Amino acid sequence: MNKFLASTIGFLNGLLAVIFIGGGAAAGSQMQEQGDLGTFLGLLAGLGLAVVICGILALFIDMRNELIQIRKALNTD
Repeated sequence: MNKFLASTIGFLNGLLAVIFIGGGAAAGSQMQEQGDLGTFLGLLAGLGLAVVICGILALFIDMRNELIQIRKALNTD
């Protein structure tokens, strides 16, 4: 069950990044006085948010995978 949840979190992390980027672009397009520049700025803001939040989550996922490999290496002795 734990392995299933960890793999699901990995998938949801990528999906969350796409949602942040798309949501930022959609929010930026609602800035009518900015026009296309608003969409671009919203896209950049969504990308920055996705990099920070999903990057931290990906770091935790990678740390978990490394700890599992270390535990396997220590148990083979």
